[in-house]
Order: sequence, then structure tokens, then C-alpha cells
Amino acid sequence: MLVTVAAVYLLLSLISFDPADPGWSQTAWHEPIRNWGGVVGAYLSDILLQFFGFVAYSVPILMVVLCVQAMIHYYYHNDKPVNYFSLSLRVIGILAFLFSATGFFALNIQDLEQFQAGGILGDIVADEVLPFFNHIGASVLLFAICIACITLLTGLSWLFIAEMVGACVVMIATPILTLIVSLFKRSTHKIKQRQDDEQNRQLDIELAEVEDLAPIESSTSQIKASQDTSELQDDNQQDSHEVQQHQVTTTDLSHHESALIQAEQPDPVAEVTHQVSTQLMAEEEEPIYASHQHEQQSVIDENNPPPKLVEHEAVVQHHDFTINPDYYSPLSLAKEEHVPVDDEQTIAMVKIEEDDVIAPVGSYGAVDEQKPHSVTANVDEVVDDFEDELPVNKITKENIHDSLIHPLLQKENKLVQKPTTPLPSLSLLTAPPVKQVEVDHVALKATADLIEKSLADFRVKARVVDYLPGPVITRFEIELAPGVKASRISTLDRDLARSLSMPSVRVVEVIPGKPYVGIELPNLHRQTVYFREVLDSPQFKGAQSPLTVVLGKDIAGQSVVADLAKMPHLLVAGTTGSGKSVGVNAMILSILFKSQPEDVRFIMIDPKMLELSVYEGIPHLLTDVVTDMKDAANALNWSVNEMERRYRLMSALGVRNIAGYNEKIKLAEEMGRPIPDPLWRPGDSMDIDMPMLEKLPYIVVMVDEFADLIMAVGKKVEELIARLAQKARAAGIHLVLATQRPSVDVITGLIKANIPTRIAFTVSSKIDSRTILDQMGAESLLGMGDMLYLAPNSSIPVRVHGAFVRDEEVHSVVQDWKARGIPTKFIENITSSSDDGDGDGFDNSDEELDPLFDQVVAFVVDKRRASISGVQRQFRIGYNRAARIVEQMESQGIVSAPSHNGNREVLAPPSGQDY
Repeated sequence: MLVTVAAVYLLLSLISFDPADPGWSQTAWHEPIRNWGGVVGAYLSDILLQFFGFVAYSVPILMVVLCVQAMIHYYYHNDKPVNYFSLSLRVIGILAFLFSATGFFALNIQDLEQFQAGGILGDIVADEVLPFFNHIGASVLLFAICIACITLLTGLSWLFIAEMVGACVVMIATPILTLIVSLFKRSTHKIKQRQDDEQNRQLDIELAEVEDLAPIESSTSQIKASQDTSELQDDNQQDSHEVQQHQVTTTDLSHHESALIQAEQPDPVAEVTHQVSTQLMAEEEEPIYASHQHEQQSVIDENNPPPKLVEHEAVVQHHDFTINPDYYSPLSLAKEEHVPVDDEQTIAMVKIEEDDVIAPVGSYGAVDEQKPHSVTANVDEVVDDFEDELPVNKITKENIHDSLIHPLLQKENKLVQKPTTPLPSLSLLTAPPVKQVEVDHVALKATADLIEKSLADFRVKARVVDYLPGPVITRFEIELAPGVKASRISTLDRDLARSLSMPSVRVVEVIPGKPYVGIELPNLHRQTVYFREVLDSPQFKGAQSPLTVVLGKDIAGQSVVADLAKMPHLLVAGTTGSGKSVGVNAMILSILFKSQPEDVRFIMIDPKMLELSVYEGIPHLLTDVVTDMKDAANALNWSVNEMERRYRLMSALGVRNIAGYNEKIKLAEEMGRPIPDPLWRPGDSMDIDMPMLEKLPYIVVMVDEFADLIMAVGKKVEELIARLAQKARAAGIHLVLATQRPSVDVITGLIKANIPTRIAFTVSSKIDSRTILDQMGAESLLGMGDMLYLAPNSSIPVRVHGAFVRDEEVHSVVQDWKARGIPTKFIENITSSSDDGDGDGFDNSDEELDPLFDQVVAFVVDKRRASISGVQRQFRIGYNRAARIVEQMESQGIVSAPSHNGNREVLAPPSGQDY
């Protein structure tokens, strides 16, 4: 009773709540209090409404429910011990009901000015649930928990409630439905009775009319019956005569004569087809061997079908066709394919190549060596003769043409067909899998906690603020405590790898745009970056440059492409097996998927004779793939001369780069006034007329292993590369140098100074990484295409996971381009040295001797010892100049080549002696 009184008092206080009354959350003047519970009621209602919102009105009800349950247990279950499990369920139900109900109200009911709809408790619950379930999901979840808590609190069964509601609905709806059904039956009975009356009335009228017309109809029926009887007798006599004649004919004729009966009423299409085939056979003078047969289907007229023979099959005219063996090998011949036949017609269709030449066959004999004619032309001529004789609306010339020729022009080998699209299709490449690997955020959060713990073990206070999962690695962004330097973490990379049980850990000290330090860890399951996936990305499709190359994806999974025209040259280095050759193939294929041969041409230098030789024969090549090192040096020398020639042309036209030059040439051609070659002289060629300028394509010089080139030819190649790197950008000539030996004698300071754009794959040491990128980090890469890309005008490398290109994909794209045509404007003298005496040829013997050459020779011959350091100290010159003089002495035969220990032998005799 006390609890009931308290609940009623609390309910009245909540109902009469007035924000003007003094309370826990506001102050007010001590005016007459409007709350029905007085000051205590005003404070209690204010506290409950501020904490629970509208759910506070259910607190008095919960008090009464709990009190009633306690009384029931006292009166009916007093002899039993207290069930603490049931009591705990009641308590959990109360707490969960308050939390879920307040959260649901906070999400879905608008707040008032005095208090929030869900109170302070509801606001806390909503803020915690929203990040995980969103608004709708959180509302559904909280509502379900609230309903379940009512069952826990009261033991009420919702099935019982549903049954009670259903019973009430049935009790109320049964009388109403009974009344409606009775009214419907009455109306239906009345309508049916009216229809019956109307039908009876109409029947009476019709019977009266029939009685009036009975005499007239009886006389008319007698006349018609007599006429039908006479006609029936005539028809029976005629049918019996035809049956007797047909029986005699069928009995006397033989099998062949029976087939000819069907041919007496020929179909027009069958006759035309027979005459076409006969004329084709008559045009062939000598018989040739037949390897395939073609049986033409007869087209039957639907309106006038020929008579069908039950006991015999229709006669079908056979035609033999063959492929001229002088033009195609027997392996290209297609096999004969037969389709099911019926009683009246037999069909045989032969599939052959689209461009094969077909000749009809008369009988077995020798091969006709004359040039065969085209079936299509002959069919057109024959069909023209019979087109006027064909019935209207039955068959046309096109139908006969298709019935004879179309089955013969079906392809079997798709690789031989010339592509119709201007660029290769992406269907040549391997499609990426549809199912994507899901990110395990729980494992990543556990790894983040482990990183924080490992750094704390080394007395580095830091906190992981975010992580970026990628296809190969995951970058954890770390916020360092104030006063902690990033260099402290850089020196702990190996210790962190050991603590985290990782093969390698890379520390990124500077992340552009963020004040954090990055720690890159390899993923447990590495994903493959497919080349087709990057080609199909908007980054590559939206690129307008013909020199757009594909690199791969960054650590966030975004496609990374680059423009070779803006680099303008690229240096690629990495150890064997790091993915360097695959990356070079991806660059070449991306250009082949982007540009036509008139836009970009290649000069490929492949000392290993394995990687780039597969591209032999594509129309983008300027010359054959160069495999000899002397020819490679001549190709670089030709590139330098071509660069100088292009600069002279651009200077004569007053443009600054190759893009402006091509635009000016295009405008002149559109106006019909081509520009003559300003560099042409009458004696330069056999042509009398002055040649006109044409569009200049971009030239990409691909060197797969330029370390072998430098070792085989010498330092002269370094000078040529430096000249191209310095000046060739405006001329449209770009270098891509790749090597697997990133040492200082290969990647010299001269090359690094002129090629700022570099890509470093996995290297063996920090020294090699510093040689390529001028900073460390490449030694921590994971291999298999994992690279660091140093973009132009940037000192911070970007980690990219290279796109994987299969050998089958390379061969497919190469075959596709080969089917389009052979290289046009193929320059064969690129690899040959010039003998015109102007110094264009690559020959170390033509190099101008150093002014100190004679003095150095005298010194070496006198001392009988040739060393670069000795010459450098004696004449006080630089190391490079001393090395160049020693190489000149070697080419002159004064000193020998260096032996295994680096020493050179002086071949010239001492002073005063002759050779």
C-alpha cells in the first residue's frame, strides 16, 4: 500500500511538472509552486525527467509491478526459497528496459526545451550505439531489447497477448461478417431471380418467331439437300478415278522414277540453287582434290509444298569445295560439320577461314595451279540471271547469296582475324577475381595495440591513431608524444620487426599532409594487383597523354599511373627477382594500350635477349630489338643525332616542343599547304622534289640492362645518356633505363643528376637504396613488384605495389598488334655506324685525344706502370679525366686491358726503342 501511494504521488508530480518551479536543473523564485507534489514533487520530477526523459513516466508503473510480484511470491510461494536467478533476471530487465527505452526515445523523438526526450542516459546510449549500427539499425535493436525486457520483467508472454488480441478481434468481427454475408446473399438472390425472369421472357419471344417461319424453312432445306446429294456423287466418282491412277503409277515406277515424280514439281529456290552450283562446277577446267563437301539445303515454299514421298528420300544435289593448298597449309582447313536431317532434306555446312579462297571440285585429280576465283562473285553473277524468274514474296537474291556463302565464311581461328578496334581490347588480359578479401579490423586493432606496447618497451611513448589497409601492406599512423623525435623510431625498424614477428618493417618519417609517423607492415594474406584492373581504372582512362604508363596501386588500393612525358626519363633498379622486368613489361603494354604506332615508337635494347625480344615485329618499333652492345651504342648515338635534327626542325618552325611542332604540321595539312623540309638539300636524296614535313612520333628508348651496356662499350654510353637526358625532353625522346646492379659505377652521379625520376625495387642493402633514391627504405621492400616511386619534383618516395603481367598476356597483346600490320617507316640503319666522316658513328678511336695525352704517354712509358691514380697525382687532374686518358691509351695499344687484379701492362717499348 505504501509503494502504491508513493507511485501515485510520483506520477502526479511528473504529470504536473512545470519548468518554472524550483528544481535540480534550474532555479526559480519562491512563488506559488504549481506542481501537485509541492517542492519535493518538483525536485523529484525534475531529476527523473532530466535523467530518463519521457521514460520517467514509466517509473511509477515499474514500482507497482515489482510490488505486485513481491506480494504474489509472498502469498503463493512463501514456503519456497528465494530464486535468485529469477530475481537477477528481473533486475536485468529493469536496467535494460531503462537503457534501451531512453536510447530509443533519444534517437526518434524530438527533444523539448525543458529536457531531452531520452534524458541524459538516452543521449549516452545513442552516442555509443550509433557508430556501430547507424540510425535505423540502432532504433530496431533498442526497440527489440525494450520488448524483450518487458518479458524478463513481468514474465508476460507475447504469444498469449497475440492470442488474446486475436480472440478479441474474432469476437468483434464475427457478428459484423455474418451481417455482411447475409446482406450479400439476399442481393445476389434478387439479381439471379431477375436474370431468370428475363431469360424466360426472351425464350418465349424466340419460340413464337420460330413457329411463324417453320413452313418456309422446311421447303428451303429440301432444295439444299437434293443439291448436296448430287455434288457428293460427282466427287466420289472423281476421287475413285484418281486413286486408281495413283496406285498404277506407284506400282509400275522404280525407286529412281519415284524420286523424279517429286522433281516434276520443283521448288523455285531448289532449281536456282542447282543451276548456281552447276555453273560453278562448269567454270573449273581441271579437277582438283576435294577435302570437304557442301550440301545445299532446299528452301520449301510454305504455300505450295512439293509432294512428300513416304517410302523414299529426296534427292539432294552435292557440291564439292576445297581450299587452295598453295595459299594455306592443311592445318588451317576446317572440319566438316553435319546437322541433323529430316526425311525431305539434308544439310551439310562447312566452316572455313574468312580469307580462304574456295574452288569447286568436279572429281579427284591433279591440283589446279591457276589462281582460283571467288565464290562470292560467281554467285552474284548467276543469281542475277535467275532473279527475274523467282516468284514474288517467296525468295530474294540476298537469301540465295546468304544460303550459299554465309556458312562458308564462318571463322574458327580468332587470332588470325584482323582486329577491328583501333586499340587492343582488355579481354586479352586476365580479369581480376570478383570476390574481394575483407579487411579484418579486429586483427588490425590488435596489431595496433601490439605496436604501442613494443614502442613502450623501447621507451618511446606513442599512440596509433589510424591505419590504412592496402593490398600488400598496412600503414599504421602513429602520433608521437611531445619531444620524441621520429629518428628514434627509424633506428628501431629491425627491433620492431622482431617484436612483431614480421619479415620487415618500414618506417616513414614524413607523411605529406599529416603530423604522424608511418609504420608499414606486410599483410598476412597478400593480394595480387592485376594489370587489367589498373587499365580499367579512371586514372588510366582519363589520362590524355600517349605516354601514360601503369605502375600499380598504392598502399590504400588506389591505381597509380604516371606520364613519361613529364618525368621525362626514368631509372629503374632492383635486384634479380624483385619484379623489375614485370614492371618494364607493364609500362610497355600500357603504352601499347594507349597509343597508335604513329604516336609512339620504341627502340628496345635487350642485352639479355629474353625480356624485350618478345616484342619483335610489333608496328611500334623503329628497328629490330637490339641485342648486340655495339649496335646498342650506335642506337643511342642515332637517338642523339635524331634529337639534334628535331631541334633544328623546331627552331626553323619557331616552336618550343614536339607538341607544338605536331600541332603546326596538323594545321598546315588541314589548310592544304604542307610545310616543306627546311633542312633538305638537293644532294641529300634521290628525290628531285623537296619532301614535306610529317608528324613526329614520340620515341621511347627502353634499355633493359644498361649495366652490361656500360661494361661492354665504355664510358661513352654514359655521355650519350647524359646528352639525351639533358635535352631530349622537348624533342619527344624519352629514356627508360633498367638495371639489376645498382652500384655507383653503373648509376653514376652524371646519370642521377639528369634523371630525377626513379623507381627502386627490392635491393640488398641500404647503400644500394641510397644509390638509387638518395635515401634508405628500398632494402625493406617485400619483393614481387613492391617498389618505391620517386616522382619528378619530389623528394618523398611513394610506395607502390606493381601490377602483375603474365607472359601469356604479353604474347596476346603482341599477337594482337602483329595482326594489325607490320612496322611502317622501319629504320634499319639505326644500329649501324655512320661512315661519312662527320663523327656521327660510335667509335672510341674517333674521339679527340686529351691535350695531356702525349705527356701522360711519356710518363707511363718511362715509369713502366699505368694506373689511373698515378696519372691523377702526377698531373693533378680529376679522376674521370685520368680514367679517360688511360682508356685512350688502351684503345691506341699503348697499355693493356686491366687484368683480374686491376693492373695494366705497358705494351709500348721504353724510350729510345722501336716497336
